[in-house]
Amino acid sequence: MKIFFLCFISHLLFLSVLTANNYATPGTGVRWSFNDLVANAGGDVVGTSGNYQVNDTIFISLNDTLYIYNNAVVRFAENTYLDVNGVLLINPPDSVNFTKAELATGFYGMRLDSSNGSIIKKLVIEYGNSLRLFDCSPTIDSCIFRFNSATTAFGNAAISVFRSKAIIKNCQFISNQRAAIQGGSNIANAPQISNCIFRGNNTLNLNVPQINLGSTGTDTARILNNQILRASINSGGIGFLPSGTVYAIISGNTIKNNRYGLTFNGGSNINTIVSYNLVDSNNTQNDPNLGGSGISFVGGAAGSHQNSIVTGNLFRANLWGITIQNGSRPNLGNLSNIDTTDDGKNAFINNTNATTPFIDLYNNSAFDISAQGNFWGTNDLSAIESKIFHQPDNSALGVVNYSSYILPVQLSAFNATVVNKSVNLNWVTKSEINSKAFIIERSFDGSNFKALAELKAAGNSVISREYFFSDVNAFSTSTLLYYKLKQLDIDGRTTYSRVLTVKAANETTTRVKLFYQGNNRGSMWASLTVSSDQDLTIQKISSDGRILSNKIEKLKGGVNTFEIADDGAVGRSISFIKFSCFEFAEAKPIF
Repeated sequence: MKIFFLCFISHLLFLSVLTANNYATPGTGVRWSFNDLVANAGGDVVGTSGNYQVNDTIFISLNDTLYIYNNAVVRFAENTYLDVNGVLLINPPDSVNFTKAELATGFYGMRLDSSNGSIIKKLVIEYGNSLRLFDCSPTIDSCIFRFNSATTAFGNAAISVFRSKAIIKNCQFISNQRAAIQGGSNIANAPQISNCIFRGNNTLNLNVPQINLGSTGTDTARILNNQILRASINSGGIGFLPSGTVYAIISGNTIKNNRYGLTFNGGSNINTIVSYNLVDSNNTQNDPNLGGSGISFVGGAAGSHQNSIVTGNLFRANLWGITIQNGSRPNLGNLSNIDTTDDGKNAFINNTNATTPFIDLYNNSAFDISAQGNFWGTNDLSAIESKIFHQPDNSALGVVNYSSYILPVQLSAFNATVVNKSVNLNWVTKSEINSKAFIIERSFDGSNFKALAELKAAGNSVISREYFFSDVNAFSTSTLLYYKLKQLDIDGRTTYSRVLTVKAANETTTRVKLFYQGNNRGSMWASLTVSSDQDLTIQKISSDGRILSNKIEKLKGGVNTFEIADDGAVGRSISFIKFSCFEFAEAKPIF
């Protein structure tokens, strides 16, 4: 089998000045609005009332600030850009749109140089070239980058970084011509990328991943809780090809429907933790000679293996789960040391290709690999052996030291419903083996999670079980929350679910209202509205997921109000009532 490694661009062309700046602010510590630029830039900026056109490159000098706090559309003439050496502050109520002035031509974009104080929120950049970041680490929050082109004169990616630790969060990168975020192989960049959506980038169908990075220097890049979804046939999800040192944490992401999931090329200069990602269906090119791994590790020599730990990930429906070449030797699970951060816990499901069908792990190197404590879809050792390609299959290859691990819990669903200021969580397990508890963890920033509550698990079960938890008044201090489940088994091992991102609703999303009639909480009643006649299933459920009772109620189109009969379940620790019909399903906590 030939394993193909993608050699993506290893450097960015440095550009100091593309064209003579026609107007520069005086650099005297003044705060400028776009109306101020219209009044002072001598025709280089024209317009009013939130509609402006930039006719030549504008330079915001050191010490000056450009702010945009109102909704606006700014159209840029061909080959112009906004050059900021001072501070850029954008935070409108809804959006600011930087776009091209003419349908047939684009603009360069923006360049921020030594502009660490810049904060950019709710900006849409489209039909330009790039946001170039030089020697600065701005905050870029809730922005949209779409339909941007690629030129080697200004920048290759929607965001091109040069010695930057930018905070990039809650953004969308849609259908850009090249990579969404890119840094040079020998340039130290450590961006903090979280809760973003990457979809359909690299429309030129070149050989680059959607996130394309090199060295991080002494800092740590973090790629957390993003969705990195279907790009062009030649595109991967995340790639590191450094000529310097890399420190990276890649966790909680969904990496799906790309050519390959992740690739790391290098030896002991690469130090990464890849944890709790969903790496799914990265097989779009469907040619095993040209890639298709969930993760591809390449590089290293006898004394220079990577310091990469892979734990808690789900590899599903890729051409291979993991491929290893040269002396990279990642740590895929080591149960013989006291360190619990490398205990495997990866799950491999249905990774296959026409050349080497149903191979989850392909060790195409002469070195031994530790892959203990992982889930291979079976506990039969001979079946596991058939999923691993190593020395027994080719005497020139190293041995994979694997062991079986049956996941304590197999989740089939984990969802959240917003009701006023509360979040109702429910999850369903396919089966449970020696499960002990579920710990609900919550975060306000998507990175720092704290335990919120603990629910007792079933222990051992071969049937589906459903669990519920209500985070009451969750949105009292925040409008954006993150949840994940920590699944604890009786041996102390843990696995994590995917991360749910939950936004506060502008209005109630509940379809069912529960209320009491009579004094001292007499009989319980329900009220709901449906559009047509249909059946409603009412299930009373305990805190450990047991269904205590079932009842069918006939609904009429319109408002329905009926009593929740006392069928004896209330005396058996009922915690939730689930209402299911043709139009919706909703679980309500008992209050």
